[in-house]
Amino acid sequence: MPSILVFAGSWRPGSMNTRLATLIAGNLEAAGAQVTQISLGDYPLPLIDARAYESEPPEEARKLAELVVAHDALFIASPEYNAGYPPALKNALDWVSIARKGGPALRDKVVAIGGASAGSLGTYRCLTQLRTVLELGFGALVIPEMLAVSGADKGYGADGDLADKRIAGMRDRLVARLVKVAGLAP
Repeated sequence: MPSILVFAGSWRPGSMNTRLATLIAGNLEAAGAQVTQISLGDYPLPLIDARAYESEPPEEARKLAELVVAHDALFIASPEYNAGYPPALKNALDWVSIARKGGPALRDKVVAIGGASAGSLGTYRCLTQLRTVLELGFGALVIPEMLAVSGADKGYGADGDLADKRIAGMRDRLVARLVKVAGLAP
């Protein structure tokens, strides 16, 4: 049973991406994964700069990095800010990449990404950037499926699931691939 850490790049009340992360966490559990869902808001981190490489990382950064390492895979739900992903998410990932004495926490980590937006493109533009940074910058293994939920402000049915069957099918493929690949992780 693979272990998967789930979080959103936004933690404001009513966040569409926290809602998506919660939905995906339930889908992953139903698919047989052991899931831990966290809020990045519980890991307050200062802005990272070059001094981070010269001093001890904050305790919150070390805890977050160890949590990443303790799981076989991650699912990150990211909002889109000005056609990119949010600075707070980048800051958290940067801290995770250097906070661990045993080496970079994200290197070779299996990751799936998605995002929810009220707009017509969902979060597609930010997801392509996030994929690039995770793969090239951090050395993560990002699965091919990405979930860009458009119209997320009205995109859920009465049952709490995604109302658009096409998007729900994309979600199902992402969940299945993430559980499969995470189950193969050493």
